[in-house]
Amino acid sequence: MKKCLVFALICFAALAREVSGQSGDTAGSGNPEALLPMDTSVTVGKLHNGLKYYIRHNGKPEKRAELRLVVNAGSILENDDQRGLAHFCEHMAFNGTLHFKKNQLVSYLESIGMRFGPDVNAYTSFDETVYMLQIPTDTQEIVEKSFDILEDWAHLVSFDPDEIDKERGVIVEEWRLGRGAAARMRDKQFPVLFKNSRYADRLPIGQKDIIENARYETLRSFYRSWYRPDLMAVIAVGDFDKSFIERLIKKHFSGIEPYRNEKKRFYASVPDHRESLYAIATDSEASLANISIYWKHDPEPEVTEGDYRRQLVEDLYNGMLNERLSDLTKKPDPPFLFASSSSGDLVRTKYYYGLDAGVRDSAILRGMRALLEEAFRVREFGFTQAELDRMKMDMLRSVDQIYDERDKTESANFASEYIRNFLNSEPIPGIAFEDRLYHSYLPGITLEEINQLGREWMTDSNRVVLVSAPKKAGIDVPAEPQLAGEFDSVSHEKLQPFSEQVLNEPLLSAIPQGGSVVRENEISELGVTEWRLSNGVRVIGKPTNFKNDEVLLSAYCPGGTSLVPDSDYIPAMTAASIVDQGGLGGFDQIQLEKKLAGKIVDVSPSIGELEEGFSGEASPQDLETMFQMLYLYFTAPRMDSSAYQAYISRVRGYLENRSARPESAFEDTLEVTMAQYNPRRQPWTEALFAKMNLQKSFSIYRDRFSDVGDFTFLFVGSFSPDTLKRLAARYLGALPPSHRQAMWRDVGIEPPSGVVEKFVHKGIEPKSQVRIIFSGPFEWSQENRYVLNSLIDVMNIKLREELREEKGGTYGVSVGGSAERDPRPRYRLSVGFGCSPDRQEELVKSAFEEIDSVQRYGIGDVYINKVKETQKRERETSLKQNRFWLSNLEFYYEHNDDPLKILRYGNLVDGLTGGKIQEAARTYFNMKNYVKVVLVPGKE
Repeated sequence: MKKCLVFALICFAALAREVSGQSGDTAGSGNPEALLPMDTSVTVGKLHNGLKYYIRHNGKPEKRAELRLVVNAGSILENDDQRGLAHFCEHMAFNGTLHFKKNQLVSYLESIGMRFGPDVNAYTSFDETVYMLQIPTDTQEIVEKSFDILEDWAHLVSFDPDEIDKERGVIVEEWRLGRGAAARMRDKQFPVLFKNSRYADRLPIGQKDIIENARYETLRSFYRSWYRPDLMAVIAVGDFDKSFIERLIKKHFSGIEPYRNEKKRFYASVPDHRESLYAIATDSEASLANISIYWKHDPEPEVTEGDYRRQLVEDLYNGMLNERLSDLTKKPDPPFLFASSSSGDLVRTKYYYGLDAGVRDSAILRGMRALLEEAFRVREFGFTQAELDRMKMDMLRSVDQIYDERDKTESANFASEYIRNFLNSEPIPGIAFEDRLYHSYLPGITLEEINQLGREWMTDSNRVVLVSAPKKAGIDVPAEPQLAGEFDSVSHEKLQPFSEQVLNEPLLSAIPQGGSVVRENEISELGVTEWRLSNGVRVIGKPTNFKNDEVLLSAYCPGGTSLVPDSDYIPAMTAASIVDQGGLGGFDQIQLEKKLAGKIVDVSPSIGELEEGFSGEASPQDLETMFQMLYLYFTAPRMDSSAYQAYISRVRGYLENRSARPESAFEDTLEVTMAQYNPRRQPWTEALFAKMNLQKSFSIYRDRFSDVGDFTFLFVGSFSPDTLKRLAARYLGALPPSHRQAMWRDVGIEPPSGVVEKFVHKGIEPKSQVRIIFSGPFEWSQENRYVLNSLIDVMNIKLREELREEKGGTYGVSVGGSAERDPRPRYRLSVGFGCSPDRQEELVKSAFEEIDSVQRYGIGDVYINKVKETQKRERETSLKQNRFWLSNLEFYYEHNDDPLKILRYGNLVDGLTGGKIQEAARTYFNMKNYVKVVLVPGKE
């Protein structure tokens, strides 16, 4: 059922080359030497100073544009005394420019409804720095001012000394946030992976002492040297007039002086090496052992149809090998927890082929051997025709889906594509052309040329083996000679050809006669139709045109794990996953995945605390398969002991070092404290793991999913109501009703009263995490839910301004929360951030002072207006998204409330005032009732 790994990889490979578009020439020439064309829907130009630009009109989402400033310069260009300053420059772009003093830039963008993070962001990598904006396009003023921002970033950043000094703390906290076991092991492995290359010691985050002490002029020097028009591109994709945008680009960027310095943009090499290199790193806080094998190769061109065909061959190879590796994880005693085969750009100047696996502590060599055996088995015997046929079907189906969605592609996807074209010269021929290339070249690709790849990729030179593992007593981490010995041993092993079992039976042996629709009701304002089936099942359908090839499913029924005793809680909470792993009907999970080749469909059962249900999605042409799978989950779930053994082996592997992570201890302390040590909120341990039980889980699953008459199924997407009605009556209507009254049970989980403060002493790094959780009774209403969410929005801005921007004490503050009606109306509101251990008390005090200020004096209109504008802007786009409608419809139906309230959201926004926020702050930030948990480094 879950073809997610292979299918996602194939989709990603296609998307990475071309998300969508409309090429002027929709037919491939069939000549491998023919150059790939440029998509005629994008305007590409270059100014006299060398700056390149890309402009494309796109109406998804409406009244929005994605703007990018791409700088072809990153940390690889830093001098020794500048390590970390490429990233520092990126930060300073948000802290003062010619037109936006200090933090006015972020404040302005928030005032037009854009969120810092989701809509306004940037990143710095080894070789590039990219600035990203999403803006509204319904007013000319906003568009023009947004180009002021792009121009300021390009050459008018202020680098005010006071702002630099404040931002040092923010960047140090970003560095601190990234520290931990993975970072410490990476520090040991990168110098081996990138031996004798600048990439080994130019991580974008840089060095802490340089961040803290670099001279102002050293920072400005990097900006002056590398932020220059010949290394820049401006990208604009969205709902606008292209000619107007082109005029703006020329107006703002033509005046930037051409580069006249002698510094040349260089590209760091990764030298070849004949010998195999090994990097073995252990850490006492590592939670999982991992083995990675890289073969480094020179990049190959991507300019002709033949180059494109070569990439299709690579996609087929990786897809088929990934399917084999995935199948191994489903065996009773899997050699690894997960594994993958992949290829692509390691860095700008080096390509790679790699094998990777997460393994049990004691199974590093076993996991490595299994990886090599499968790879060498392909090298010796190749793939089978059946494997190739299935993978071709999957790839053709995935690219056809992208083509079918070509007029619904999000602007951000195009923007990402043009970034890659500018930085890496990745072709952008358009999805119409690519779809034709797939159909022209894929059928003719043979097993022989795919099988040849393994011999070309897996060489004896340029090979690097990376091993990371927990450092603890009883773990015998293999040394370099043992790892090297596995290559020799497997190469001399007498391997057997691959074989598989494929069932040619239909998914459903007999189509059920079905039931009937006994009642139908339309809600015209919402475009929703409700059907009641003869067995009591309720079906809600909302057809949309937001996507051409997407139907989403959600289903629920009251009950859940609350109805089992505490002693059966673990079998109950794992029941749906265990059944999901077992397959359906006569097909185990491996066979089911093969059966669904060429289809886009996924259905998963779930059992929560107060309900059970399903989630899923499908292409409209595979909608009947979705219904058949639903029917089988009710009537023919599989109790597969082999799949169960594989599942518990993987769970055990993930659990065996979970407690080594300081963050796990922190999260567990929060969980058990908020639940007052209720047995249903215990952290996962070996003792809890021992309570898993296949027979009991299966029995609980059968019981919970026998109550079909109380189920509600919701469908949103591209379908006709008549088709949905017919399929629902045939498959869901055929399910037998139980005539029992389904209802959940209150299991008595209550948060503590009063103020509870706990410190968790764990961890090597000098880092802390702080979480403060307020909770209490809640008066359930749409108005109160809305005001609570608005309070969260306000406090996210206020606390970010104070704790990050003013005090430089944290990289980010997260304020979150929610309200629930069942089992009792309650709310939860949390404030969390990471920081230096010696500043946690100061920052908690500052957070409380900000809360107290809102409670005492209210909030200024500027914050109210920002929040209201953001809410309006987000609702504009949400109303044209299938997932928004699915989740909102489910919420109102599940709470037996009027779904027409979805349309009344605008009235709530219009009615928001500072007084309502102040009263909410007084109500929900109860300073006499909260839990505070602080993670601090372990005591010596």
